[in-house]
Amino acid sequence: MADVLRTKVTNLIQTLEKKYDKAVPPEVMPPPASADAAAAAQVSAKNAQIVAGIVLGLHGPPKDGVEAARKLLAHFVDWNEVRVSRPSALASVLGRQTNAAARVALLQRFLEAFFLRQRSLNLDYLFTLKLHEAKRYLSDLEVFDREELAAIYLTGFKVPVFPPSETLRDLSEKLGLIKGKTTTLQMAKKYETSLSEDMLFALYSHLYSLHNDPQTQAEMMKKRRKG
Repeated sequence: MADVLRTKVTNLIQTLEKKYDKAVPPEVMPPPASADAAAAAQVSAKNAQIVAGIVLGLHGPPKDGVEAARKLLAHFVDWNEVRVSRPSALASVLGRQTNAAARVALLQRFLEAFFLRQRSLNLDYLFTLKLHEAKRYLSDLEVFDREELAAIYLTGFKVPVFPPSETLRDLSEKLGLIKGKTTTLQMAKKYETSLSEDMLFALYSHLYSLHNDPQTQAEMMKKRRKG
């Protein structure tokens, strides 16, 4: 059964890559080789932007979060200004991006919790922790639900887990990847035990891209019914 599911997912990913391009996880920058302060600041800023992008990309394809983080930093001085700005102003910067208001609301809750814990917004701190430490830290913030935490682990730390999303469960059923009686948690476990980390990331990303693209989704459902 695992081989059958793996084949179905591989074919789906190949099909959706033609529409949405290859899904690539962010690459965290390593510490600079020298003690150069400017280089260290650059690495810190880059990795902090990656963290913000991961949070902004929850409940959607990760690439949306990357683009949202880039847009926000083009309009605001730093993440502290983002933390204290009016949500409507942040959402306006994201324009017509899907769920812009919900994205910035979640980001601001995270920034506030992080600031109260660290007394700073050096978000790259998360990438200085060991994986089990980062997971405990994020959980202790009490900002993210079960699905969101799993998505952060997958998209930010390359942990081979699949977010138990009801949205993705319903779409997976429509696509014939799982059976109708499969629960959200069962779906996540099936994917985790059958797919590699790269496939989990690509499937997660492309399913959300498809969810946000009703026209392509309708076309695929129509072809599936005919096939």
